[in-house]
Amino acid sequence: MSDERMAVEGEVSWWLADEVAPPTICNVHPVTGEFIGAGVADPSPLEPFTWLIPAHAYQCEPPTLEPGHTAVKVSGDGWKIVADYRGTTVYSTETGEAQVWETLGDLPEGYTREAPATQFDKWQDDQWVVDEVATTDALKKKAARKKALLTQFSTNMIATLQNAVDLDIATETEIADLRSWKIYGVELNRVDIVGGAPQDSEWPTSPNDALAAAWLVAQGFDDPPMETFSLSE
Repeated sequence: MSDERMAVEGEVSWWLADEVAPPTICNVHPVTGEFIGAGVADPSPLEPFTWLIPAHAYQCEPPTLEPGHTAVKVSGDGWKIVADYRGTTVYSTETGEAQVWETLGDLPEGYTREAPATQFDKWQDDQWVVDEVATTDALKKKAARKKALLTQFSTNMIATLQNAVDLDIATETEIADLRSWKIYGVELNRVDIVGGAPQDSEWPTSPNDALAAAWLVAQGFDDPPMETFSLSE
């Protein structure tokens, strides 16, 4: 056997030698160039003392990453650490509208990860602040609709009970209810919706709150407490 052949046969499993350690390789995304994992190179079975580096991989040490960041391969052995907000919810500082972010890198101007507390927040001095004027206006409009609906309901109740009285067929309970609904109608009319949005305590108690609440719901009116009048509404 020639010396050349013996040398080749001895090199067939060269990678199994104790002193041979496979190099570390880093895999990157083919489009973004971002680090997606590390491993070790495979030996070439046809080329002695040659390691196979697959496509989109580099022989280098993996980057050190912090939460909310990833690394993008740059020339040589270097890495560029960039912000990674993909998959998180961000908000437009113009409209407060939420969206799931899909782009690698820092957020551009006009977006923030901070959620507005109410639907009337506005972005000011790098933070959300409540737009008091818009909030008051919306609450006043809401109160005006509530008052109109409850007035309509109490008027219907009074009309029905008054018919019973006029026809001389009203029971004692219906006569008492008629008085209660008339008083409620007067008190409801006194609720001020012009000067500002009335507090919950400023609304009069109707003779049948459960029935009145059911009427509001049937008309498509949602009536949570004022302090919960926010984005979740």
